[in-house]
Amino acid sequence: MINIDYTSVVFAAGLLIGLTLDSLLLRTLLAPPFRIWPTPAPGSWQSLTFWGLFRSGMVLTFVVAVLDWNATPLLDWTRFIVGLPLGLGGLFITVCGYFNLGLGNTYCGSDGLVSHGLYRFSRNPQYTASIVGLIGLSIGANSILTIVLSCVMTGAYVLMSLVEEDWLKQHYGTTYREYCERTARFLDVQGLILAIGDRKKPSRQAG
Repeated sequence: MINIDYTSVVFAAGLLIGLTLDSLLLRTLLAPPFRIWPTPAPGSWQSLTFWGLFRSGMVLTFVVAVLDWNATPLLDWTRFIVGLPLGLGGLFITVCGYFNLGLGNTYCGSDGLVSHGLYRFSRNPQYTASIVGLIGLSIGANSILTIVLSCVMTGAYVLMSLVEEDWLKQHYGTTYREYCERTARFLDVQGLILAIGDRKKPSRQAG
């Protein structure tokens, strides 16, 4: 008889949900005019389906991390030296990104193109930070099951960034295309380093 425990059931549900989300996003990317994201309108089947799958997938990833914590002896306690900063840093930047982008734009509104703040260094700072957070979670959890679900949800973030681009081009046209030319899709490392360096330089005062 097959022994199925609670962790396995939660993992299977998370995997099914995550793969379903990835499949719908991939279809959006490859077979327009079908579109699951960005969602057409609140209350539409696309909106209900996307947010239901996305939120469930993320929640189940965290639940599996708790249930399967330290189940795979890949790393020792030193994993927290890397995992904790990545996890907390990713969460913090994601939250900051919501304030930077605005609630309307976060939920597929057209409240104006945002290219300042975090969006100077990435066209998708929330997605990038969330992926970093998932990496931190996987390292901290020390769990193969968590790694698998994190990879599936990372795939969703990457596909979301890709399918948004045509939608944003339709809404903002040349302005968005010019923004794409000067800003990395995920992270402009060189630009970020230069910006940090400029902030550390002492300001010159007139003698």
